[in-house]
Amino acid sequence: MKTTFRLLPAKLLMATLALGAFQAHAATSMTDTEILSVLKQRIDTEKKGVGIVVGIVDDKGSRVISYGYANLADRRPVDADTLFELGSITSVFTGVTMMDMAEKNEIRLKDPLAKYLPDTVNVPDSDDRKITLADLSAHRSGLPALPVNLKQTGSDNPYAGFTTSKAYEFLSGYQLKYDVGSRYEYSNFGNGLLGQALSQRAGTDYDTLVKNRIATPLGMTATGVTLNADLQKRMATGYSSKAQFAAAPSWNFNSFEGAGGLRSSANDMLKFVAANMGQTNTPLKDTMRKLQEPFEPGNRLLLVWGGYNNKFGSSILAQEGKTGGYSSYVAFDKKAGKGVVILSNADISVSDIGNKIINSEFPLVQ
Repeated sequence: MKTTFRLLPAKLLMATLALGAFQAHAATSMTDTEILSVLKQRIDTEKKGVGIVVGIVDDKGSRVISYGYANLADRRPVDADTLFELGSITSVFTGVTMMDMAEKNEIRLKDPLAKYLPDTVNVPDSDDRKITLADLSAHRSGLPALPVNLKQTGSDNPYAGFTTSKAYEFLSGYQLKYDVGSRYEYSNFGNGLLGQALSQRAGTDYDTLVKNRIATPLGMTATGVTLNADLQKRMATGYSSKAQFAAAPSWNFNSFEGAGGLRSSANDMLKFVAANMGQTNTPLKDTMRKLQEPFEPGNRLLLVWGGYNNKFGSSILAQEGKTGGYSSYVAFDKKAGKGVVILSNADISVSDIGNKIINSEFPLVQ
């Protein structure tokens, strides 16, 4: 099985790293050899993966460690340019897009969702407390994780038949089980609606919106919902653990792109991680920083990220993603000066590996 260590070209990395952020590490670091050993253990011994690509941002710059296959049939190895489905990591892009639009006065975070949907759509509320764009991003809208009528589309590719009209139909008939703003509950449905609302406001589709607002400014040339022929050839085949790593169909999102429709590579995602860490001078630097701070006085809840993981002295912001044949994880700790992205073409969580890379005191799942 081919193993790849790759140092990315300097012009693609953080030539202007703020080294002061790396002067004091609270925890010991895993070596690249130790990380590779974990990947081999996960794939060869535990049989919990097919191919895994790890991208790291730290005081050494950015680099990629990969192991395994993009396709079991032709034994094509994964590498830094292999593309994977991002799943719910897409929601971070949706949130950054929202904040960018707010910073440019195109929207307000406290605008009601209904403002950006057709008049025929009824958006539920509670005691005159309307669901806002910020409520969707902070997952306190009162909307469920998934709409009930999504189940009608089948499990192999569950979002493919979930049209915008079905989303609006469910929303119009839904009764909130708790008041808007009263509690946190992660909602893919909310992320999907947020992506719709932002696209509606921008007058374009979600794919174009994210490319214009994030991918192009950051130089991410292999990130999107729709891929051209060259990028499609670089896609890893997804595998389902439920069927002993049988090939799984790609998930095609219709009205839910903002919840999980993006695909990307480790090379591209390292640019995104570095930008979120403030290690590169991008037009989105201040926008991303604001998402790492509470957006309301007296409330520690964050837009997009939810909150910090402070275990073992860390200050980690993270998002995990999973689809029918892929899993992903993006996380960073600015105080420790470490960031990581992990992309896998199997539907088994890799978040434990990411946390351990950032802070070796985190345990691996046994």
